[in-house]
Amino acid sequence: MPDEQFPIRDVSEWEIVGIETSGADEKYWLRSPGTGERWLFKSVTIKGDHVHGEDWAETAVAHLGGYLHVPRARVEMAERLGSSGCISANLCPDASELQPGQVLLEECEAPGYEHRIGKLHPGHSLENIQEALRDAQPPPECKVPFEATAFDVLVGYVVLDAWIANRDRHDNNWAVLRPITSPGAPRRLCSSYDHANSLGFNLTDETRALWVPKTCVTWADALLSAVPRPVPASRSWPVRTCDDLRLVGLKLIFLTVSSAMSLLRLSRREEWWKDAEILMLRHQLAVALRERPRAPARLTWPDRAWLAL
Repeated sequence: MPDEQFPIRDVSEWEIVGIETSGADEKYWLRSPGTGERWLFKSVTIKGDHVHGEDWAETAVAHLGGYLHVPRARVEMAERLGSSGCISANLCPDASELQPGQVLLEECEAPGYEHRIGKLHPGHSLENIQEALRDAQPPPECKVPFEATAFDVLVGYVVLDAWIANRDRHDNNWAVLRPITSPGAPRRLCSSYDHANSLGFNLTDETRALWVPKTCVTWADALLSAVPRPVPASRSWPVRTCDDLRLVGLKLIFLTVSSAMSLLRLSRREEWWKDAEILMLRHQLAVALRERPRAPARLTWPDRAWLAL
């Protein structure tokens, strides 16, 4: 990303007004000398000679989230006392209290929920989150083209996570804003925050280049095309044709059964699940078309037979 569009701000002279205790890494709350606004400074992780990219990842996600109209924190790349990092604007107004998902799930006694530190989070499911956000409203200044609930907006967070490969949406990475001075005021979902663990932030440039798709060919197609499958010369043309037809038949049966199971599973889901899946599929198709706008469709005979049904 060019520095002209994403400049690095030097916050070495900014006043430290607090220390963020959540999370494993050390983070500081700073006050902007010009506006008095509070920003959270987070430095990048350095392991040996490898510098992780939490700063550019979080800044890029804050920019990309605008294309999906997802409410999110304002993030800028920064440097403090020679340490690279980023600053994230405070999302909690003075008259409100930020309550993370852990507190909400424990309050509503979500079935099967148990807070754990690590990768496993039992009970941290969409059903329990929907119950925890039942009486909450969308984030402040959230503009959506329909009457959305707080949970509808959080589904947008999940769609953004799928796009940016965010692997850190745990029970303390979403929250609500609860008013302190106005007891009758409604709770509101907090804008999305903490997207540092995205976009392959901890990979080297060489490894990241291997993961970035250059074509719309799937991994399975790439493996099949890489394995040579010569036809023995001793087999006659009718025998080879018969074998090919058998293979087409088996693949068609597999496509029919798998599609039927998918439709059965999809019919039991709620409407917002279907809408989210359609949005993700549209995005995947748009990415494939951008990468290979004139690429011909690679349809196999089983595909053609299935589309003809």
